[in-house]
Amino acid sequence: MHFRSLVRNIGPGIGFALLLFALGSCSLLSHRKDKDSISIPISLDAPSHRFLGMGANVPITFYNRRTRPLQVLNDLRISYIRVKRTEDNWNDIAALRAATFRLKIKWIYSLDQIPLTYLNSTGRLVDTEGFANWWAEEVDELNYQEVPADLIELIDNPELLNSGTPVLNSDGYNELLHATRRELDLRDYQNVGIIGPGLSTLSTEDSLETWYMDLDQPAFEMLKFWSGDLNADTASGIHLPEQLANFRSYLRRIESLKPIFITSYANRINQYGPFMYPDPNRYDILGNRPDYERYYYSASFSMPYALQVYTNTLNLLSQPEVIPFVHQLFDAPDDVKFKKRSWGLLDLNGTEKPVYRLLSALFSRVPKDAEVVPIDFPHALSLSGLVFYGRQKVILTICNQTAMNMDLRLVLKGATGSLSITEAMALLSPEINHPDLGRMDDVTMEPLELKLKRSSGDNSHSLPVTMRSNSVFIAELEMK
Repeated sequence: MHFRSLVRNIGPGIGFALLLFALGSCSLLSHRKDKDSISIPISLDAPSHRFLGMGANVPITFYNRRTRPLQVLNDLRISYIRVKRTEDNWNDIAALRAATFRLKIKWIYSLDQIPLTYLNSTGRLVDTEGFANWWAEEVDELNYQEVPADLIELIDNPELLNSGTPVLNSDGYNELLHATRRELDLRDYQNVGIIGPGLSTLSTEDSLETWYMDLDQPAFEMLKFWSGDLNADTASGIHLPEQLANFRSYLRRIESLKPIFITSYANRINQYGPFMYPDPNRYDILGNRPDYERYYYSASFSMPYALQVYTNTLNLLSQPEVIPFVHQLFDAPDDVKFKKRSWGLLDLNGTEKPVYRLLSALFSRVPKDAEVVPIDFPHALSLSGLVFYGRQKVILTICNQTAMNMDLRLVLKGATGSLSITEAMALLSPEINHPDLGRMDDVTMEPLELKLKRSSGDNSHSLPVTMRSNSVFIAELEMK
């Protein structure tokens, strides 16, 4: 590999020292003979937990059949969608509801801002009973319009400051939970669940800890799921696996474990190797230039971004009772034009971005109600991977964000029968474009011919795999 190409393809987990090592190590990890490959044991008979599906945030102000909502939602194994109704757009809501009904997808209605009627001059909630009644009337209206709520999230990011003051504190949230549940029950909406508290982080440091500690027992029981945002930013030392593991450890310590909705997760990293991409949250600051090939462009159109989101997804799903919600399913016109945001997995024309190509390639093959088997890699390899096991199928995936090829020998143990490979592929980008071009990276799927060796002694199956640099590996195996 030429030095220039290696720098271009360098992943976020590789530093400059490792780059020099890769150039001068005579390819210690690549082009190994089979006997020198790295052995990775996978125990199929020891699944960690059940796969509960994925969630997605859908911009309700934008519905377009070019985005193929039924296919997209099905390919991503979406079990929940989270929407925020801001105006009377019942036609769009009804059309999307019809698409999701066939897939038995549950709807969560959330809210960005509490109506001003219930706030004081500093933006703090002061009329708790009034806001609780507003939510009950909203649920009533949604039911009347035949787009009922399965779940509601009372307010998104309530701890964020509004004019120097949080919208409400943990005691106020506890009171709001009681008031809203009471109003819903009075209108016979006992079937509508509440999730929360919807904080902008899963951190439990300082005052954020009280959001869980200050809930009384009835309020705790009212919440069907914990909810909150979680975003990766390695530049700030924030890593998804550690955050989620610490949060679950904290909940276990205070005896408050319950399923967790990561209601927004994405990838806030926009620098890969030497290249700085336009931020998807404000793409026009660095992007939207006249010489770009696209009329709008950000890191979300790139393969390095897609690989990081893919890794984030696998890391989140490796934890039990966690449902990650992709940050945004589609780019929406108002977001692109006025807010300068481009977080969608598909662009305005319904064109698939690299991140969608990777995620859909995996989840379209994962059987429903599959069991999850995490893969334990040596830390130095900087790989992530999972196995989904169910309905006599084994779906195996590994993501390599590094700039090196790696020869692995996957040893699958504990299968109840004989395994055979039905499909194997590598997903990679032939060329990662320089951000100055404003061009979407292409993703190609290369079929792989792999030989699965079975050991009659312990019924283990050995699968040699060469992980290409900056690529995703997916294999589907059938059990007989």
